[in-house]
Order: sequence, then structure tokens, then C-alpha cells
Amino acid sequence: MPRSLIPAHRDPAETRARLLSLCDKSEIQSVLDLLSFIHNPRLADMRVLELACGVGPVTLPMAAAGHRVLATDNREDALGLFSGRIDGLRHTQPDVAARIEVRRADMTDFLFQEQFKAICIPAGAITALDPEQRRNTIRLATAHLAFGGRLILSAEHVRPEAPASTTFTTRPGITLTERIDHARHRRRITLAQGDQTRTSDRFLVAPHDLMRDFEDAGVTLDYRHFIPDARRPHHTNIVFGTVKLH
Repeated sequence: MPRSLIPAHRDPAETRARLLSLCDKSEIQSVLDLLSFIHNPRLADMRVLELACGVGPVTLPMAAAGHRVLATDNREDALGLFSGRIDGLRHTQPDVAARIEVRRADMTDFLFQEQFKAICIPAGAITALDPEQRRNTIRLATAHLAFGGRLILSAEHVRPEAPASTTFTTRPGITLTERIDHARHRRRITLAQGDQTRTSDRFLVAPHDLMRDFEDAGVTLDYRHFIPDARRPHHTNIVFGTVKLH
């Protein structure tokens, strides 16, 4: 596992939670709006399945809004941090904590013996997968959806004119460097704080790629929210909402 970025004066769990959390308020609000569109009473008692939940930046708002969530990730470090956050909530917000179950699962290969009213893949996690893995994950998620349920997915779109390398400050003392290989449809993101770094590799995914994947999986796209990145003018985060109609 890559080393965490931990300044001496800060709690390690708090620091890593902030670095692992890639969602912004607009994305979270879009997810909550899409969940509020589910009115079928047959789905009311079903849970939301979250894939690649990380440290819970989307899980906690969903639970606070009254949804029961099965939150999954395949990274033990992230799940450990998230479980610690939930334990802390048991004293201050026991109702929210009680709505969350945390379980380890790989978003490319999972099987649960229940159907869900919604499945959420937040924070652009889908771009960590190669095209075949991405298509299979969307098909697998669709198979776990109840009829009338929603697949909610976010992805960062990097336009072809984006420069091959950029560096900027994300938070005081933390810089992000992105290197893009347009020809290979790949990019590498490195977060640096002092002499410590955290690197992740991503695939470039265009909106039409995901729209084709949704069609192949049998879900209908009915919502798109574009969230431009003011710090990187060639980047846009897009939240997609789909519904399983058949």
C-alpha cells in the first residue's frame, strides 16, 4: 500500500480521510437528489449499495438523509478509517451510524443476496478500471438493482486539449501533480506533502463511453450534472443518474 500523508501535528486518521475523500458538495447533493427521485413504495425498505466508498464522504450524507447503506471497498486502510468514523458517530448520531453496514468487497467482482434500490459509485472511482473492467462493473451493478432502482455514478472527464502535465495546490501544504498520456488514455495523479507522496493511476473516460456502457447494461440515462473544476479548466466531473426500467 502507498504511504499515507501524515503531518506530525495532525491526527493520522483525519488527514488520510481528507486525502481519500474526492467528492465535493455538488456531487454529494446530486447523489441525494437522485435518491429522492425514487418514489416506488416497493423500493422504500431496500438499501443503497455503495461501491468504492472510501472513508465515507458520500455514505454519511446518504445515511443522514435516512437511507440504509451497505458501504463497500476493497482497501483495508480506507475501511479501517471509515469504521473508526462510524464508531465515533455511535455516541453523537446513533441513528446515522445504525443505518450503515461496512463490508469489504471489490467493485469488479461482488455478489450479494439482495437487490438494492440504488447503487452508487462515487468520486470518479470508475476511472480506476480499464474499459473491460468498467463495463463488467456496470453490468454487475445493474444485475443487483431492483426494477425501478437507480445506478448513480460519477466520472471525471478530461478533455483532449488538457496539458500533459500540471501541478497545483489542493490544500495548504498539499500539491497535486497530474500527468496525462492522451494516446494511451491514461493519467497518473500524485498527491505530495513534504517528502511523502500518494500516487494513483486512472483511465481517461469520455461521457459517450459511459453512455454506451449504460445502454449495454440495460439502464436508462435520465440525469447528468456537469461540475467544472475551476482549478483545472479542462476537467469536468459528471454525475450520471440511470434507472433500471426492465
